[in-house]
Amino acid sequence: MNRKFIGYFRLVEACEQAGCPVCTALEIDSRRALDTLLYEQVTDGETRQRLRQAWGLCSWHAASLLDGNAVATGAAILFEDLLRVCQEAVERLSDRPAPAWRWPASWIRGRVPALVAHFRALRRCPVCETLHAAEKAYLEAVVEFADDSQFSRAYGRSSGLCVPHIIAVVEHHDRHDGAQVIVRATLRKWRDLRGRLERFVEKHEYRSRGPISDSDASSWRLAGEVLAGRPGVFGNQIRRHAGGPSPTTERH
Repeated sequence: MNRKFIGYFRLVEACEQAGCPVCTALEIDSRRALDTLLYEQVTDGETRQRLRQAWGLCSWHAASLLDGNAVATGAAILFEDLLRVCQEAVERLSDRPAPAWRWPASWIRGRVPALVAHFRALRRCPVCETLHAAEKAYLEAVVEFADDSQFSRAYGRSSGLCVPHIIAVVEHHDRHDGAQVIVRATLRKWRDLRGRLERFVEKHEYRSRGPISDSDASSWRLAGEVLAGRPGVFGNQIRRHAGGPSPTTERH
């Protein structure tokens, strides 16, 4: 990547908002993708096929669609088709064991129902597939342009990357000089945030005097996102070690 592209400018704009700029950019992309789906792709054959192969949207994007300004008729058309696909699969597979050749080693001791095997083999949410590629490009841009003057100034005004996205930077770009630039810049932001949290706590002591600044008052909410990432972008871990598919690693 040796030239700026649209994702770069989206990141720069995202730096002006509170929270992790990569999470912010992905959330904006998510809304755009859902709007495109409902306004332009309801009758598109390829899009409908991708949705059927995933049994629809993940929980995050289904909830976003329901909570947004969705086109009710478009959503109803998609949901009726997807509910038919799910209904037919459950009717066809619910009482059948999976063929032995489809069992992973972790299932070898049990008889895995065919319906469960089918569900675990579904492709992931189509919107998440798009966001996965976008996230990769954003992280590459963060590292590639870490020393770029425009991006550096924007990042200096931002809340910095969240913990999950810093881990991703180190995991995939640890040999790039820009990775260490971003890590150092982000650590400075985390230290500043800790200071705001400490001041917020101190202002609630009975001997404290003076008002609480808006920046300090919002620090605990920002810290929650910095630690765990934006809700939706990073899902829950209910099933990660419970023997079933994790929403974050299997389907999102």
